[in-house]
Amino acid sequence: MFACGAGRATRVRHAANPNAAADIAVQKARFAAALVLLFVSLAGCGDDRAVGGPADRRPNVVLYVVDTVRADRLGVYGYEKPTSPRLDAFAAGAVVFENAYAQSSWTRPAMASLFTGLLPPAHRTVGRRSVLPEDVTTLAEILAANGYEGMGLVRNPNVGRAFGFAQGFTRFRSEDRERVRLWLDERQDAGVPFFLYLHAIDPHGPYDPAPEFEQMFDAGDAPAHYRTVRYLLELNGGEAEPDEGTAEALSRLYDAEVAQNDRAFGELLDELEARGLAEDTAVIHVSDHGEEFEEHGRWEHGVSLYEEVLRIPLVMRLPGVPAQRVEPPAQHVDVLPTLLGYLGIEALPTDGRDLLAERRRGDDPPDVYTHLDVDGHRASSVIRGRYKLVLPQSPSQGTAPMLFDLEADPGELDDLATEQPRIVERMLGLLADHDLAGDVEPAVEIDDAQIDEDVRRRLRALGYVD
Repeated sequence: MFACGAGRATRVRHAANPNAAADIAVQKARFAAALVLLFVSLAGCGDDRAVGGPADRRPNVVLYVVDTVRADRLGVYGYEKPTSPRLDAFAAGAVVFENAYAQSSWTRPAMASLFTGLLPPAHRTVGRRSVLPEDVTTLAEILAANGYEGMGLVRNPNVGRAFGFAQGFTRFRSEDRERVRLWLDERQDAGVPFFLYLHAIDPHGPYDPAPEFEQMFDAGDAPAHYRTVRYLLELNGGEAEPDEGTAEALSRLYDAEVAQNDRAFGELLDELEARGLAEDTAVIHVSDHGEEFEEHGRWEHGVSLYEEVLRIPLVMRLPGVPAQRVEPPAQHVDVLPTLLGYLGIEALPTDGRDLLAERRRGDDPPDVYTHLDVDGHRASSVIRGRYKLVLPQSPSQGTAPMLFDLEADPGELDDLATEQPRIVERMLGLLADHDLAGDVEPAVEIDDAQIDEDVRRRLRALGYVD
């Protein structure tokens, strides 16, 4: 299943040098102490956007992450199939970001960016053995320093305790429906607000929905081997040749799992409502990345930076903030500064921006940056206005920069790089300015021997280890 006067966070550079980790550690320690003082001095103040809860405390926060959901498979983003009735209803009273992007096309670096507000070159949690460094400050740590009690319940082992994602949480374990209910029961009489992070695994492959949802999406005729991780890996590795109807059959199974998870999200909303917590809880619904169905000859995710793996849902229901649809681009790094700005909490500078802060008329839309470095697939990309540049950094990604006009060619089928060399040069400069034109060295890596057998088993079930 399921601080009034706070300064706005602004983007800063994080130089990759030998002293960077030490500098960040000192900064983090000072900031933690400062947050305690801020909490005491600002507890009686109110941000005009952070309303709806008791006068003496901030709203609760629920961060609901649905693994592997692409935005164009949801009704709120225009999909015609009934995959998301509960999210669609929820979105009618929420802030919907129409053009939201993941910072990577696989879970760990994407969630590291969401939790820190930093681009991959800054948090350096990029590879299969990468661990989120202790010297970065996470959303959970900031909320804890401001009086929140944090609970993390995750089904994807890529963001488990072994990889550093438990930082700042009072409790952190594998997601379980009954644990959620019991914990919410405890919160009804708690004197402090809570931060609940739920990370659901479906519709991550293998796609194996319950029969009820298979029938709903006519997915029951798919061969049994389509429902296995091995087959998906063989498709991407070229070891299995897809049939003419393979993409459609897998797509139906995927839609069924999206709908199954949507029901679980609805059950979570019902649990909040039943306990009288709904009106005093900010709920953020987001995905870590999307999924491919052979649009560019690829399957699953983590093998490219095309739109199908980067465009994600981002929907926020924030007490006191009117429902609206926001068109300018949003990305994972924006979630932290937006939430903290809403709550009126001071934050370290990040690579993101407060999506609800007022914009000056005539401001250009923000640039979007992404990065991929896993299993030999290496690339980076930048979107500025209508143009997207993808810079291949490994043979699997190509041999030269690719330029797409997303307005005229949303399917990214027409490479304009040779026709627009000046645009290519300018956008390559943007990637270089953000340390995305070359290697991003992991900050901390874990040895295989440090991964316990339960984590290894769960990673194996998802196709991440042999």
